[in-house]
Amino acid sequence: MISHKYKSPNYGDRVKNSKIEFIIIHYTGVDMQFHTVINWFLDERSRVSCHFLIDKSGEIYNLVDISKRAWHAGKSFWNNRVDINSNSIGIELHNAGNEDFTPRQLKSLVKLIKKLMKDNEIQSWDILGHSDVSIGRKIDPGIKFPWHQLANEKIGVFSDLPQDNFDMDNLDKNNQQSIKEIQAKLISIGYHVYKSGVFDTQTVEALKAFQRHWRPLKVSGMLDVSTRQILTEVHKKLLEFRGGH
Repeated sequence: MISHKYKSPNYGDRVKNSKIEFIIIHYTGVDMQFHTVINWFLDERSRVSCHFLIDKSGEIYNLVDISKRAWHAGKSFWNNRVDINSNSIGIELHNAGNEDFTPRQLKSLVKLIKKLMKDNEIQSWDILGHSDVSIGRKIDPGIKFPWHQLANEKIGVFSDLPQDNFDMDNLDKNNQQSIKEIQAKLISIGYHVYKSGVFDTQTVEALKAFQRHWRPLKVSGMLDVSTRQILTEVHKKLLEFRGGH
């Protein structure tokens, strides 16, 4: 059941002819009682909102109609889309950011995502975290978010490769071609990176975002062995899924 008890005033119209392509998952990121959190989304002075908010109990609240552009992603980018708010549905999970998500919360999230995917023809690989679309700016839904559980429900892809090889990869940071290959994979996945051949701050932040989603055991922004292996596998899987669609 979805509750329509609360409605946020913080929304606008989606850009004309925009298509809902993504679902963006957030955490609220504050250690506050639920009523305080929801009041923040209901306050027009906050200038933030989401389409759905899921409490720790698993209760789902619809705060903004899906036809409208909720203010949840801010300055974001994914796969050449720059107005993520117009192209997405935002789901907030009541979570302080340093705690586990509750089983009831995750169960409700999976049910909601599957319904939204079906109703809006959203592909499973376009279920993303705020950290993915706002690299260097946001880190939610954080390293405790169980992306692997969603993958088990046919939502997104994950990797079964070991995550714990933190030995530095043999990337030659003076070899522009090697760096471009890493950047090309990140770009192909969807991240906002430039194929510069320089291991720059943007690349580091994109790798951190990638690690939060697919290799959360250690978020360093560095290219260690397991990060390269998982990056290669995820890139291949996404190409196969997208190509097969």
